Amino acid sequence: MKLPRPLSHSSISLYAECPQKYKFKYVDKVPEKPRHFFSFGQSVHTALEYFYGVTTPVPPTLEAVLAHYREKWVSAGYKSEEQEQEYFELGRGIIARFHDKHAKDFALPFSVEYAFNFEVDGVPVTGRIDRVDKLPDGRLRVLDYKTGKQLQVGRIDTDAQLTMYQLACERQLGVEVSELIFYHLPTLKQHTAFRRPAALVDELKSRIVHTAESIVKERFDPAPEETKCKWCDYKPICPIFKGVGVGPSSWGAPAAAAMDAELAALVDRAGEARARAAAAKAEADAAAAELGAAMSKRGYVRAFGERHEVTAAPAVRWEFLDKKKVLALIKDAGLYEKVLAPSAPLVNKLVEDPRTDGDLRAKLSELGERVESSELSFKPL
Repeated sequence: MKLPRPLSHSSISLYAECPQKYKFKYVDKVPEKPRHFFSFGQSVHTALEYFYGVTTPVPPTLEAVLAHYREKWVSAGYKSEEQEQEYFELGRGIIARFHDKHAKDFALPFSVEYAFNFEVDGVPVTGRIDRVDKLPDGRLRVLDYKTGKQLQVGRIDTDAQLTMYQLACERQLGVEVSELIFYHLPTLKQHTAFRRPAALVDELKSRIVHTAESIVKERFDPAPEETKCKWCDYKPICPIFKGVGVGPSSWGAPAAAAMDAELAALVDRAGEARARAAAAKAEADAAAAELGAAMSKRGYVRAFGERHEVTAAPAVRWEFLDKKKVLALIKDAGLYEKVLAPSAPLVNKLVEDPRTDGDLRAKLSELGERVESSELSFKPL
């Protein structure tokens, strides 16, 4: 196969995270659910593009920028009107503070939303840079806006996205990049790194080529991790979870089905029912935990109420803090397939199974804590 599209920083990162997820998104073209934080970031970026997109040295007024912000606001992905309004006001405040700070020192940038397309050893690469400024010495400064609540500042000196931006500017513009900046908009703080050394640029080039070769060779093995898989939109159709009843085979049908009023009503009905069930489960779990503790204290395995009876059976679970070490031990023992999901119940089963190698069980036991409790089964009287 050929590359389904030119590589970008986001698609390379997605392939590194999970090749199977890359395939779903870029090869099979299965849409993901909209996310409010993407919509929020896009809305604020669009407003700042408008602010710097003028052709005269006089910046737009705050009223004009906010009007553009309101007009171009992206509503997709918010859980409720209240959440959307909260984020709208958050963005409005960011833009107002940004305008107050930078209208005073306004200067026309070299480029806004600078689009690049080039090749690395025949591999097409594409992307877009929020802003590029020309410094007094003729070199360039690259700025990437960040709208998240927190910013991992420590990664700025090696961040692959900024390295790609440096490579792109120097390839297409023939001008040296001097500064690379993460601009954290909620705090109006600019975190600066200086020009990337050749070794870091070469490392990025190798990663681009290696990623392209793997995609062309159709290497799309899943890379499951409990935290990643839990929130993945593609879980219902992922081969890792095939046969465990997590979704319909038609999950990848055209998104136009969402326009079906009957379907929309069913989605809301099911979602609200799930929410009620979750609340009820939380209440039931709390009551069961209290009951289990009371029965254990009294030494009872059976108890009666006016409308129910309960029986307690011994139950064991293991709690692990360092899951990476746990999975490494299991993989070294050749038992990774047994916990491929991977999930805590399967690891529990492996540790408790007397047929598991004793040395492996001992090492796993050192990494975890055995927690004994009771599993309760109820029936009406």
